[in-house]
Amino acid sequence: MVRTRYSKNRKSRELPQKTKIFFYTLAGTFFFIIAIWLTRPLWHWLFMMFYVYPVIIEVFVIATIISGLYWHFIRQDAGTIFVVIAIIGLIAGGVFAGIFPQTYLSDNLAVSEISELPNSELDTIRIMPLTVSERYARDALQYPRYKLGTGDIVFINRTPHWEYTLIPDGFINVFKLKNRGAVYVDMTTTQKNTQIIEQYMQIGEGMAISDWISWKLYKEQYWVTYEDTYVIPYENDLYIAVPIVSYSVKYRGLMLYTVPQWGGIALINSAGNIQFLKPSEALENPVLKGQKLFPEKLTRYYVNSFRYKHGIVNKWFYHVEQLEIAEVPGQKNEQPFLINTDEGMKWIITCEPYGEAHGIFKIYVMDARTGAIQSFTQSKQAALLGPVKSTDYLRKANPIVDWSRFILVEPIPVILNNTLYWHVRVVPDDASGISYTAMVDALTTDVAELKTEKELRDYLTGEYITDISPEFKGEAAIVIIIQEDGIEKNRIEVYPNQTFVVIPIDKDEKGSSTN
Repeated sequence: MVRTRYSKNRKSRELPQKTKIFFYTLAGTFFFIIAIWLTRPLWHWLFMMFYVYPVIIEVFVIATIISGLYWHFIRQDAGTIFVVIAIIGLIAGGVFAGIFPQTYLSDNLAVSEISELPNSELDTIRIMPLTVSERYARDALQYPRYKLGTGDIVFINRTPHWEYTLIPDGFINVFKLKNRGAVYVDMTTTQKNTQIIEQYMQIGEGMAISDWISWKLYKEQYWVTYEDTYVIPYENDLYIAVPIVSYSVKYRGLMLYTVPQWGGIALINSAGNIQFLKPSEALENPVLKGQKLFPEKLTRYYVNSFRYKHGIVNKWFYHVEQLEIAEVPGQKNEQPFLINTDEGMKWIITCEPYGEAHGIFKIYVMDARTGAIQSFTQSKQAALLGPVKSTDYLRKANPIVDWSRFILVEPIPVILNNTLYWHVRVVPDDASGISYTAMVDALTTDVAELKTEKELRDYLTGEYITDISPEFKGEAAIVIIIQEDGIEKNRIEVYPNQTFVVIPIDKDEKGSSTN
């Protein structure tokens, strides 16, 4: 009787103890979930990994089911079975989770073939490269405790500018200070033409915790990816535009995967008010009028997907008609390049054939506002020069330059009268300015070195004379110098074994010049 009473008392004490553990665990789990929810922007990278790659969840579910069945029927430790299945599944699933979206896009993206490239708009031609603009913007910065954010392209009165947000500099300042506006560098000139627009921003890049732009955006729309921000001046205010990439779930066999697509634009004014715009709404928004909208990284991803146009096996082994995005070594700014054309604003990506070939295989032209895709395929007989080799021909054209002190940046495609040129900038290695620019004919490989901005613009408009060769009808030719009033000033005889050049005279040399 005593032993029975003792057993009952012991069980009565154990029951409350187990109940306490259960409730403590439940409460701890509840507060953990609440903490994760309140700080969810910090864990976006983790949860998006499972969302963008649902195969991870599939692998763990399958591994759990198989290892569970193994334990149920075999009655042995199933942990090893779970680990082996999970590792094999994650490796194989991870490979195909990256491939299937691109094969889907290569088969389903609408691409229209064009026979001619759109001509470049000469009034807004890109001249200033990213590296030099960043140096100019930094040199113009006179605000202590602030530094430049990531550079991007913004249009002001139809003129393209490099834009750099003024963000707090220093560990304490990122918590204390607000973004102070933006620096804009004119892209259409070789000269230093910068302007600073001051406007304190309540949220933005470079600020910490709740002022951090990603914190605010992920609180509103979580299951998307946001690309780099750019700041647009509009009616005495500054607006932050953030391209959105959303995902649609697809399946192939038993495997789930997601395909990225343009999800619109997040538009934020200086007061921190966020407006989420669908693609159709972004196209009609007055703040975004004349600005690029379609995400830059998504553009590159789409074009990269065409490597799988002829299937996975071809991409891995045979490489028939396979393309590669052309890359110029050492470039801080990679493709796609944003170009203003007579058909509107375009993302242009030049592709080479797979392997060691550096000619032009295909050029993709994507509307920078709608994302409509066009492709231009040049006949192999034309043998157009690609951007990689254009820099080699420029070095060859000027062998006396010490190229260890200069870098060739941003070979931008320029189309003049349906002829493709590569517009290359020659920049000192400290990016202190533009030494000169050059136009490389993609068909003939001819190089025109343009020392001044006027020479460049004359070249673009067809007024630049690349070769002044007198026509000899006897033993000599005569160069006649005529004044503006039409009066002949002088005559100079030039013989067949001679040549001449026309160069500007410095101010201090005018007095010593000859007639």
